[in-house]
Amino acid sequence: MRKYYFLVVAFFCLGVKAVNAQFIHLLDFNGKNGSSPLGSLVLAGNTLYGMTELGGAHDSGCVFSINTNGTGYRDLLDFNNINGAYPWGSLNIVGNKLYGMTELGGVYKDGCIFSIDTNGNGYKKIIDFNRPNGFWPLGSLIVYGGALYGMTSGGGVYTQGNIFSIDTNGGGYKDIFDFSGTNGSDPFGSLIISGSKSYGMTGSGGTSGDGCVFSINMDGSGYKKLVDFNGLNGLDPWGSLILSKSQLFGMTWKGGTKDSGCIFSVDTNGSAYKKILDFNNINGQGPNGSLILSSNILFGMTRNGGIFNDGCIFQIDTNGSGYKDLMDFNVIDGKVPHGSLVLSGNLLYGMTYQGGAYSDGVVFSLNYKTVGIDEITTSSGAVKLFPNPNKGRFTIQSSAGGGKSVVEVYNMLGEKVYEETLRQAQDDNEIDISNQPAGVYLYRVTTESGNLIADGKFVIHK
Repeated sequence: MRKYYFLVVAFFCLGVKAVNAQFIHLLDFNGKNGSSPLGSLVLAGNTLYGMTELGGAHDSGCVFSINTNGTGYRDLLDFNNINGAYPWGSLNIVGNKLYGMTELGGVYKDGCIFSIDTNGNGYKKIIDFNRPNGFWPLGSLIVYGGALYGMTSGGGVYTQGNIFSIDTNGGGYKDIFDFSGTNGSDPFGSLIISGSKSYGMTGSGGTSGDGCVFSINMDGSGYKKLVDFNGLNGLDPWGSLILSKSQLFGMTWKGGTKDSGCIFSVDTNGSAYKKILDFNNINGQGPNGSLILSSNILFGMTRNGGIFNDGCIFQIDTNGSGYKDLMDFNVIDGKVPHGSLVLSGNLLYGMTYQGGAYSDGVVFSLNYKTVGIDEITTSSGAVKLFPNPNKGRFTIQSSAGGGKSVVEVYNMLGEKVYEETLRQAQDDNEIDISNQPAGVYLYRVTTESGNLIADGKFVIHK
């Protein structure tokens, strides 16, 4: 099932400076082995564990494991409605046990909490949701003091979701807090814990009805709204927060300047709210997972946007600088990434909801240290291409000297789509390939004898 996607072998032969070991296709979901994952992977040793919303023996989703090199796929559990159906969130590993939740299924068809051994044995339903105790859990569980904590997006006293705790053996269920609308409603993500306090977000509710960021003590006391989203500062957060020192970082699915979502930070006391980035479709659109943090770099994914409008992987510094598009999904490599990334060394692991060989989603890894192509590879700075991105019309300026030079343009299949002799030191080397589809293109400028002067990439955006 493993497929390696380097740029294209032909580009190595052509002299374009490519990097090695960027994006690796670890698994294509095909329905039988799962379909449409909506959560995130978790890593233990060299094994990744995850869930799919659909597919499996009963098309109600499954729990699976796979080695980080793409081998050893195992279907650990097929949901069948009675034991749960349509898992949305991610698993939590405690020792040799996996804990998770399903969106629906169970006795009351309102979802359930379950545990299963990492080898696929010992499945146990811990509790069935029944609306008064919550229903439709769309986040993940966390462990604190030997108990499991989580949220449901519906049910509870006011039918707008709640925060709960339960012992890992299924006893001691407690409804810790009920959302009522004004204090938030419909939490889609998970809690994070710092000391005796937890932090989270709701997808709607709050003062403007657009969701909020909150803090609450682990015993359910001291609830405080830290941020009310209002559209311009973000709208409809679907993921979870991350904590770095006294700062919380998160994303909203919508809102911001372009209504394509945003990345934000806020202090744990609710002060110093700051929008770090507004998504604008070109740099991504609609993040519905969570960020991860390494040193001062945030990594994340957007569901849509990017070059092919199929989503992207990005990185950005915590101060809002250094945004970099690491990967644009393109149906073949997967599309509509959902959930969060997992970082191990230089490798990012994740899943897409759709795309891949069978259109049922993929498991992938990406080496963020070696991803991409140098925009310009030249020691003299003698070649410029502008504008970039463009609509298929652009100018190449060459002042390399020493005779005529030739420009060649290739698509990502390695097919030459254009070749022309350039006039040195002129700004009127206008190239028109507007008949080509949107996407990433590679160009190389050589001497007439074939020696490389410069190469790089540009984007056609329509």
